[in-house]
Amino acid sequence: MEWSPAVVCLIGAGLFLVLPPAFSTTTTEPFPRWPRLIGCEFMYRGNVTCSWEPGDAAATSYTLQVTKTPRNVSPKTFTCTTPETSCTAVLGSSTVRMTFCITVTAHSGGRNISSRPRCQPGRKEVILPPAILTSVKPARGSSHCLNVSWRRELSAFPVSDSEIKDGELNSQIEFTVQGQLDVQVGNVTVTGYSVLVCLFRPDTSYILRLRHRYQGPASPWSPWSNALQGRTGEDAPSAAPAFWRQVKQTNRDGWRLISLLWKPLPHFLANGRVLFYNVTCQTDGGQVLSNHGSCRDLQHSTTSCSLLLPAGRCSCALTASTSAGTSPPARMLLPGASEKEPPSPGQIAARPLDDSSIEVSWTAPVKQPVSGFVVEWFAVTEGNSSVLHWEKLNGSHTALVITEGVKPMERYAVSVKALYGERDVGKNRTLQIYTRQGTPSAGPDVKVQWFTSGTVELGWSSVPVERLRGFLRNYTLCYATRNQAARSE
Repeated sequence: MEWSPAVVCLIGAGLFLVLPPAFSTTTTEPFPRWPRLIGCEFMYRGNVTCSWEPGDAAATSYTLQVTKTPRNVSPKTFTCTTPETSCTAVLGSSTVRMTFCITVTAHSGGRNISSRPRCQPGRKEVILPPAILTSVKPARGSSHCLNVSWRRELSAFPVSDSEIKDGELNSQIEFTVQGQLDVQVGNVTVTGYSVLVCLFRPDTSYILRLRHRYQGPASPWSPWSNALQGRTGEDAPSAAPAFWRQVKQTNRDGWRLISLLWKPLPHFLANGRVLFYNVTCQTDGGQVLSNHGSCRDLQHSTTSCSLLLPAGRCSCALTASTSAGTSPPARMLLPGASEKEPPSPGQIAARPLDDSSIEVSWTAPVKQPVSGFVVEWFAVTEGNSSVLHWEKLNGSHTALVITEGVKPMERYAVSVKALYGERDVGKNRTLQIYTRQGTPSAGPDVKVQWFTSGTVELGWSSVPVERLRGFLRNYTLCYATRNQAARSE
C-alpha cells in the first residue's frame, strides 16, 4: 500500500505534524492504450490514406493528423476524423518528397489519447503511378528473354532518372502465355527504361505488364501498367524426336526394306517451327549409306520414310532443325537380318474402355532386363494398307491406353515388343480387338458349286474384314424349296 508524504507546518514556536487520510491513492482503472499506426499510402500530389489498430476499445472516433514539415517554412497539418480505423486526408498539391509526421488520436468520452508521432519522407509509402509500356521485343541471341521498354509521366512520378539508375525501384513483371489463363509474376531489376527479362520459353507469345514500388516493402505497389504482347525468338530443339522402325520385307540376299517412323516434337521441345528433318544411316563398320530411298529432303510435315538396308548391323540417326539450330540426334540400331530375336513379353491383354480407346497391358519377360517397350497398333484391312501407330515407353511401363486412330466396329491388331538396350528388339506378341462390335455391313457372295436331284453344294467368298464389323461367329444358311416354307441351318 502507498502513502502520501506527511505535511509539516510551523506555527509560532510550536510544531504540528499533519497526516493525510489513511487510504491508498493507487487507481484500479487500466491505463488507456493509444492507437498503433499500421501504415499509410501517399498519392503523389493528392491525398494520404492511413490505417491503424485501435488502442482503447471504448474510443468512439479517431482523428488522423498529417503534418508537413518543410524546411524554413511553418508546418502545415492536414486532418480527417472517422469512427473507422482508416482515414484519408487531402494533401492538395503537397509533394511527397517532404517529411510528414503522422499521429492518430482516439476520442473516448472527454479523453483523447494520441499515438506517438511517426516522421519520415512521404516517398517511403508513396503509390507510384502506373508505368507505361512502350514495346516488348525478342532479345537477339537469347531465346528465353524479352527486351521490355517503358516510360513514366515526369510530372507524376516522384523518382528521378538518377534514382532509377541507382536501383531505387523494386519492380515486378506479370506474364501470361497468350491464349492461356495461368498468370505468373517475377521480380526484375530495373535500372533504366529498357529491361532484359529472362523468364520465358522460346518461340512463345506472352502478354506482359509491369509495376514498381519505391525502395522496398514499406511502399505499396503501383497499379499494373498497360499490357503489351511480345514473342520470344526460336531456339534449336532441346530433344530428339521419338524414333522407331518397321521391317517391311527382307529379300534373299538379306537386304531389308525398312520404314523409319518418328513423331513430331511438341512445341515446348521443338522451341520453334521445325523446318526439316535429316536421316543418315551407316553400317556397323561406319560406312555411310548413299542410298537414301525416300529419306531425302524430308519436310516438316513428314513423319516417315523408307530405304533399303544391307543384311548386316546398321544404325540410323534422325535430327530435326529449326531456324535457330538442330536437335540432338535420335539413333536407331538395327541388328543383322540373321540375328536371333530376344524374347517377347510374357503376356498381353487388351480391353476396350469406350468406342475410341483401348487399354493394353503386358508382363515383362521373365529374367530378362528390358530397357523399354514399343506398342504398335493398326486397323486390320484386306489390303494391309492401314497406318501403323506406335508408342515407345520406358521399361517401368506395363500398360498403355491407346486412342490415336481408334474407332468402333474396326478390328485392330495390337502388338507389344520388348527393347533390350539400344540395339535389340524382341519378338512381338499380338492380339486383335474391337472397341465395339456391330452386325456385318455385307454378307458373302454365294455360288452353286454343283447339284444333283437331291443335293446342292454351295460355296461362298469370305466377307472383307472391314465389312465384318466384329469377330465372325458362324454362317447361317437360309433356303427354301418349291411349295415349302424357308428354313435355315
